[in-house]
Amino acid sequence: MRMGIMGAGTTGAGNMGAGLGGRMFVFAAGAVLAVLATAVLFSVLWGDRTAERRVAEETRVAQRLWESLMEEEAVVMQRAAADPLLVAAMDRNNGQAAAARLPLLGFSSAALVNSVGQPLISVPAPTDMRLIDERRVAQVLAQNDAYTGLVVVGGAVQHMVAAPFGETRPADRVVLALRTVQPSLTVLARVLGGSAYLVDGTGALYDRAGALPWEDIQPSLGGGGGDHAKVHRSGRSFEVRTLRLADPAGGNTLALVVARESTLEDMATSLFDTSAILVLMTVLAASLFGLEWFFRRSLAPIHASLSALSALADGNTNVAVLGAERSDEAGRLARTVEVFRNRSRALQDAEARRGRHWLRQQSFIRKQMLRMAETLPDQGRVELLGDLDRIESVTGRGDGAGGDGAGGLAVAFEVMAERVRSQHAALDGMVVQLRASLDTKTELVELQKQFEIARRMQEAILPAGLPARPDLAAAGLLLPAVEFDGSFYDFFLADDDTLVVLLGQVSGGGLAGGLAGGFMTVTARTAVRALASAGLGPGACLTGANRLLAADNAAGLRIGLAMGVVTLRNRRFVFAGAGVPAPFLARRLGDVVDLPVAENPPLGLDAGLTVAETAFDLPVPSTLVLCGSGLLDGTNRFDVPFGRTHMGDVLSGLDDLSADSTVAAVQAALFEHAGGRTVPMARDRTCLAVRVRA
Repeated sequence: MRMGIMGAGTTGAGNMGAGLGGRMFVFAAGAVLAVLATAVLFSVLWGDRTAERRVAEETRVAQRLWESLMEEEAVVMQRAAADPLLVAAMDRNNGQAAAARLPLLGFSSAALVNSVGQPLISVPAPTDMRLIDERRVAQVLAQNDAYTGLVVVGGAVQHMVAAPFGETRPADRVVLALRTVQPSLTVLARVLGGSAYLVDGTGALYDRAGALPWEDIQPSLGGGGGDHAKVHRSGRSFEVRTLRLADPAGGNTLALVVARESTLEDMATSLFDTSAILVLMTVLAASLFGLEWFFRRSLAPIHASLSALSALADGNTNVAVLGAERSDEAGRLARTVEVFRNRSRALQDAEARRGRHWLRQQSFIRKQMLRMAETLPDQGRVELLGDLDRIESVTGRGDGAGGDGAGGLAVAFEVMAERVRSQHAALDGMVVQLRASLDTKTELVELQKQFEIARRMQEAILPAGLPARPDLAAAGLLLPAVEFDGSFYDFFLADDDTLVVLLGQVSGGGLAGGLAGGFMTVTARTAVRALASAGLGPGACLTGANRLLAADNAAGLRIGLAMGVVTLRNRRFVFAGAGVPAPFLARRLGDVVDLPVAENPPLGLDAGLTVAETAFDLPVPSTLVLCGSGLLDGTNRFDVPFGRTHMGDVLSGLDDLSADSTVAAVQAALFEHAGGRTVPMARDRTCLAVRVRA
């Protein structure tokens, strides 16, 4: 049997794909694939981004190198144009001497023009040297500085310099000299390790340097080319970049094309990509095989325990439980199965003992009934034996050795009938009690739902806090009662210079009126906020809110509400309260006073009520403290109220009058007065502190 169970556990592990292990493997494999796919996508995007940055950087390098070559060429040409022998020859209009001097200075041609651009001498003659207009000539003469640039002359691009002629200043003539750009192209191609070309806007070639023919790359550029292209010719790859050059002197658009062979780089990149794919596939395959091995090894003991449970369900208590010695979850499961097996064995043994005992009782009862039948008359004996045979035939026992025993069965039937009658009576009473309890529980659940709704409304309307600022701070405290009491506090900035504070308490609802009290709380807060946003003062806001609340107060709730407006510009505090205690003012440490404010009855009862307000000048710095009636009038378990005097003592003993510290001190005093944090309170306890600093 032990070998059979081990085989079943192995088979369950082998069929892991059809159960929990298979689902776990699919999920884990999906997670691995998702991670690898994310890594591949990130690598591709990162590679593309890296390639773009590399292309941009190489383009900038080529651009800076070309500009550097042009600047060096300009310096050399300016020095050569000022050569004394060339200047003297052209000043004497000696074309032969000037022509002999030009090759030594690296110029291909030169000309001397007047201030309006008319040529005075051209070398070699008769070269058309009208390369710049009279405005450029005038600019060179006016600025007394040389001008350099690229020009197209006779189908070739040349470097031109225009400089003031002679030593007399201001000069009235300009010398123009040309030099081929071939040396610069050659240097650029050699430094970049490729070929360089000068073309026009249509892709026509002017000049080139390097071994790669222009015809090999021109078709891939599309007659002018893009800024970057990849050219493949005869199994070789080339990186081609196009730099746009402007020619102000000639008005033509030039392009500098740089081609560099990248065959080895492309081969290395392709090899790297192929290797990365192979490594990725290897990692993926290894991960999947590792997951499959891990789940098979981890779930094999669990499958063995499940097989043992199945055998126990079939009644086989001789099953062997494997893995009980493990310390992990599989071991705990195996030990649990082992407990079930032992209990099943104990139950079977007990059932066998009860069966044997019952058979002994049956035999004894049968013997006694037979003895009793011997004492009865014949008719009674026959009836008793007939009843015994009938009962034994119904119970399936008629062999006489192990019969049920008629007397014992009759007693059992009678006891069971009596018990059934008693149980029916008890069940009827329990049904009546259950119905009454269910009705009471339904009402309690509805009340609790209303209470939770009101409590969430109460918490939702509390302010999050003010933005940090050096001249103003506010903090509030709300300790909810066991039953909903409808208290709230609020503060908000009407503008950068005005702070509005609210504190209210709706009473008279209790748990049964929790939802109504919650709506009255939201209504009171919303009404006052709306009126305050319209620019009304505290008295007018509370008066308007009272008319709205009194019109919809069928429950007769009393709304105690306080509103204050702090104006920072003139340190002014305007207060109006209806059914709430007067606020405290802490001017400095140990100096706490009660503000003499106008008293008004609670809101919501008299629609014609007009609420009076009081204005005060605030000292700087100072702390305003507003308290709800539930805080000052609330009692502890000894029916001792917290009291206004106690509140004044708490504020007088503060070493820090900041808003947060004040509220924290009041909370600590309330817990101390109540006898602990978890002591239930009959009313909400609210407090609001505002710190005004210079």
